Amino acid sequence: MQEIIGTSSKVLEVDLTKRSFKVYNVNPLDTRLYIGGKGLALKMLYDRMEPGIDPLGEDNIIAVTTGVLLGTGAPCSGRFAAVTKSPLTGIMTSCSCGGAFGMALKTSGWDGILVKGRSNSPVYLYIDSKGVEFRDAKKIWGLDTKKAQAAIEKDSGGTLAIGPAGENLVRYANVASGHRFLGRGGIGAVMGSKNLKAISAKGGEYKIVPVKQSKFDKTKKKANAYINRNDITSGSYRNFGTNANVNLSNADSPC
Repeated sequence: MQEIIGTSSKVLEVDLTKRSFKVYNVNPLDTRLYIGGKGLALKMLYDRMEPGIDPLGEDNIIAVTTGVLLGTGAPCSGRFAAVTKSPLTGIMTSCSCGGAFGMALKTSGWDGILVKGRSNSPVYLYIDSKGVEFRDAKKIWGLDTKKAQAAIEKDSGGTLAIGPAGENLVRYANVASGHRFLGRGGIGAVMGSKNLKAISAKGGEYKIVPVKQSKFDKTKKKANAYINRNDITSGSYRNFGTNANVNLSNADSPC
C-alpha cells in the first residue's frame, strides 16, 4: 500500500454537465492558512463562485473535504466537511459528518471533491485513486438513503447518498453517510438539483502517515488521556454521541 505523508493536497473538480473531471493541486500556502475541511472548502468556493448564484442552479458547487488528521488515528478526527450555498437560507452552509465516506475519500488519495453543473439524467460518482467514474443512477433514483447506499456499496468503502427528499428539492433535505448525516442547510437538495444521487469512494488504497510521527504519537497519547478522564467525552459522547446534550440543554433552558 502506498503512503500519503500528511496530505495529498489533491482535489477532484467534477463537472456533471460535461461529465468530466480534473485534478486541482492545492496551493501549499492555502493548505497552511486554511488547514483543511471547512476552511479549505470555503476558500476554494470563494475562488470559484460568483455572488448571487442560484443555490439550485448549475453554478452552485458542492465541496466535500477531509480534515488533515483524518486517517491518522488521532482522536475525534474521523470526520469530513461539506460546504455549499444553501437553498434554505441563501447563504453558505457547512456540515461536519462522521460517516465512512471521509476515510474512503482520503484513502483513495484525495483531500476533497468539488462538484458543479447538472447531469442530464440521474447519476452517481465512483471515486478511486485514478479519478472519477460517472455511473447511471436511474435504477436507484427514488430509493431512500439506506437502500441507495446498499445498492452501490459493494465495491466502495463509503458513500454519500440522498433520498426522495433531496430528489424533490426539499430545501432542508439531508445527505446520508452510513447512519450519519450532513443535516444542515439542504445539501441534499443541492445534490438533487444536479441529478446527483450519490458519491461513492473506494478507499483503502493509501495509508495516511503523520509528517512527524514521534511528536504525533506523544500528542495523541496526551489527548486520549484528557478524553478518557472526562465523564462527558469518555461516557456520554462515546455511548450516545451529541444526543447526550439534549437533557443537559433542557435542564439549563430558561423556558
